Amino acid sequence: MKTIIFLIVILHSFNLSAQDKNVTKGLPNGYAWISPLSLHPPVYAKEESLLACLQQRNVLSEIDSSINKRSFPLGCDNDINELLHKNASIEIKDIVKMIDSFYSIRENLVIPVLGAYCYSVKELAGVDNKELENYRQDLLKYSLSKSE
Repeated sequence: MKTIIFLIVILHSFNLSAQDKNVTKGLPNGYAWISPLSLHPPVYAKEESLLACLQQRNVLSEIDSSINKRSFPLGCDNDINELLHKNASIEIKDIVKMIDSFYSIRENLVIPVLGAYCYSVKELAGVDNKELENYRQDLLKYSLSKSE
């Protein structure tokens, strides 16, 4: 009986830690992004995941206008507007490739997908490498900090 209880506790704690690894402060992160395709429908899984994250952000923005005042250092609305002003199109498949490249750096896996998306948008908008690195460091600080 003790063995069964011990196994249940171990399996439950393993399950909790696996779930936590895919999420940073309630947001899906790079670990969720690179999870095996067996967990997702094989066609357009990353595109659909990104669109779901963006849709969630839009809904939250409409519901809670203070979302931009929260600690998540998103800050890419100006870059999106700049791209739109230049009539530059943002292809979701290109952003997905850029996010894949972003998460090829193991250290970035804790960063929420929305942060990787904004990093990619900033890169498309022509933000210089030093500013991109500063933004990435801000995302890492946010992702690794204990407080919300």
